[in-house]
Amino acid sequence: MTETTSSTHSDAPPAGEVARAVPPAKSIPFTEVPLVDFQGFRNGTDADKKRVAAEIGKALNDVGFFYLINHGIPAGDVAAVFDAARGFFTQPGERKTAVSSEKTSNHRGYFPMGGENVDPLHTRDLKEGFDIGFEGPLAQEEAGKRGLRGLNQWPDDPPGFRPALERYYEHSVALGRDLCRAFALALDLKEDTFDREIEHSESRMRLLSYPPQPGGPKDSSAFGAGAHTDCGCLTILAQDTLGGLAARNSAGDWIAVDPIENALVCNVGDIMEQWSGGRFASTVHRVINDSDRYRYSVALFFNPNLDVVVDSFKSLTGAKSAGGKSTTEEYLGCCFSETRSACQLP
Repeated sequence: MTETTSSTHSDAPPAGEVARAVPPAKSIPFTEVPLVDFQGFRNGTDADKKRVAAEIGKALNDVGFFYLINHGIPAGDVAAVFDAARGFFTQPGERKTAVSSEKTSNHRGYFPMGGENVDPLHTRDLKEGFDIGFEGPLAQEEAGKRGLRGLNQWPDDPPGFRPALERYYEHSVALGRDLCRAFALALDLKEDTFDREIEHSESRMRLLSYPPQPGGPKDSSAFGAGAHTDCGCLTILAQDTLGGLAARNSAGDWIAVDPIENALVCNVGDIMEQWSGGRFASTVHRVINDSDRYRYSVALFFNPNLDVVVDSFKSLTGAKSAGGKSTTEEYLGCCFSETRSACQLP
């Protein structure tokens, strides 16, 4: 869950708080999201890799989003994680709250409708979600000691829920590593530039369910997800067939990012925008489910190691700091604090 609000703040943060980055508007008023074929990067020559990386770099400079095909995640595993999401969210409320994220210190598990607001000053989010993260050998030891690390919560039902999520999580984290290598090439850096900083990536996967709002919201204060940018490095999104995601261009127009069969949607967040020296855009986006059915999506928020200082690549890219000398753990913790506070629906 690495999302930030789109509101700007001109004052310095109070002592002890982490400075938040507000991405600048891009000068290009894009009208569509480009599509990138990742096959050449995954299995091609060095020249193929550079070509694909250049396509990604242009997409991130102009738009901040791109569709990705031939990404390497098996279609069967994508279908399985969506089946798991539908099975979980259609259960009675008491079964979902049995694994409430409020029972943990690492923000993993279920949050109900209104449990997160990504633009809390302007809208209330009509969505519910379920988060998991990395469970490595030190997960038990780190539980309760590091705010974002530790164990996941797993519901008893639906059957097959845990293995479906674990398979998709493993695939999408591997894809995140490959994309970061492509990002490095696009920035005219060595392909392995970011490898050490993402070796123990604090990646968070989220299942999302948006209730139907036929004809759109009744007022401007209730969206599926309000206007925001993502907080971390990279978001990899799988959508169902309903649509509803839109990105805002520099003219203030909302451009639909509708589903394309077998394609994922990728966008960079505030940290990667800063690491790129502003060459990649952390673009404002929102979700409005104006259909008559529930909308489901699966997001992987790919982030650096927890102990990485946010401005690690300032010297390489000329970037301004996204969070000063704060670590990824401190910076993401600030994001959670902002979006998970004052989230009660009226």
